[in-house]
Amino acid sequence: MDKLKGLINGLIMAGMLLSAQAHAAAITALQKPVLQSLNEPQTPAIHRTLSIKGYKTLSETKILFIRTPGLPMFDALVSFAAGSAHTPQQPGLAAVTFSLLNEGVAGKDVNAIQATFDNLGARLVMDISQDRSLFSLRSLSDEARRTPALELFAQVLGKPLLPEESLPAVKSQLQYFLDLEDQSHALQARQANLGQLFPGHHYAQSLYGTRAGLASITRTQAQAFHRMAYTTGNALITLVGDLTEEEAQRIGAQISAALPQGPAIAAIQPVTSPVSPNLLRIERPSTQAYLRLAQPSVLRSSPDYVALRMASQIFATRLMNELRERRGLTYHVESDLSALQAHAALSIELQTRPEQADAVLAHIKTMFSDFLAQGPTQQELDDIQQHLAGSAPLGRATNAQISGQLHNIGVHDLPLDLDFPTQAGLKLNPASIKNALNRHHHAEQWRVVILGPKTDQQSLPAPGESATNTMCRAPGKIVAS
Repeated sequence: MDKLKGLINGLIMAGMLLSAQAHAAAITALQKPVLQSLNEPQTPAIHRTLSIKGYKTLSETKILFIRTPGLPMFDALVSFAAGSAHTPQQPGLAAVTFSLLNEGVAGKDVNAIQATFDNLGARLVMDISQDRSLFSLRSLSDEARRTPALELFAQVLGKPLLPEESLPAVKSQLQYFLDLEDQSHALQARQANLGQLFPGHHYAQSLYGTRAGLASITRTQAQAFHRMAYTTGNALITLVGDLTEEEAQRIGAQISAALPQGPAIAAIQPVTSPVSPNLLRIERPSTQAYLRLAQPSVLRSSPDYVALRMASQIFATRLMNELRERRGLTYHVESDLSALQAHAALSIELQTRPEQADAVLAHIKTMFSDFLAQGPTQQELDDIQQHLAGSAPLGRATNAQISGQLHNIGVHDLPLDLDFPTQAGLKLNPASIKNALNRHHHAEQWRVVILGPKTDQQSLPAPGESATNTMCRAPGKIVAS
């Protein structure tokens, strides 16, 4: 019996040992990193299909909706064609009206409005541009939370008090923003450049108006502008998040019903930009010279917009490689294609040493002339297309990002497809980008502003390492771990 008992105990111990070894081997296998050779085909990223639903209320409010049920929350973005360019005869009226909207509703002042949203776990964000004013509400999807949040949101947009007692504080804040613009050399150069592109047009005015314009604005004028611009026919509503289609339709109709009834206001008139190029020098005491170049481009709805956008990104890379990496002339340079409602512009801006501003300007013009003549290389296009394909999913990781893209679709009357710009960009070839560039842009049509101190000019340094360029690099002995 003792032998049998010992044998049984031995078998049990052996089994436990084998089981422990097998378990340890399984853990080791799980912990072992799995590496894939870069030469092997890469696994394609999982693509999330986001279907756009579009509606229009009987009062002409456009509603766009995408369901994303991952989190129990949603984003509502409501925008109006009520930006600063819509009040050219009364500079600052759009900004004043916008700023007064959340200052009070029936039974609540600005502090009570904010406290109510906070207590409901909701957040209100407001923004204004030259073209539009925007209001975003993020709320939990739970009906007990979203219903009061949406009621207050709709009240702020459709039935604000626009209180007289808040008017001095709002004007003071906008005056402060004008002061900040006066202190920023970069903003001064940009504003002067817009004046060259759009002389006499409201796009050339500050977003905050003028000091004289702000001083003369009354509550009566703000009320009239609200009745005219914050109407059902002038509104665009986008909804993204954990909502059913029926709930989205009901929410869109609720917001629209709270707004004043009225049509869309008159569109901003297209801009006629002077044909002749010009150079404006603005003398300011500064350790840097601020350069800004711009020329007219195409609207966002143009078939060539995607090609020109990619061309701008490629040219920005060329500028960075040449002006920063090879010559150490600047820390950063930007090339951008703006998309205003009535006009667009290709712009380039950077800061450099004052004594080399003229030489840098001439070099940029030569580079752009070569770009028009040759177009992008196949490698440049491959790089930007790879970046485009890889970044597209990241650009719709949150409801707010999706809502922003949906808003652009609605404002510019683009196809109801989030993938449309990406797919259009991936179909381009070097020749098509070159052709689009030469249809719309010219080597000598730049409007240029140079803002900085007056000084004797020098020629460009030879390509290669410079003290400035070296400062932008980590020492060679430092290796990332």
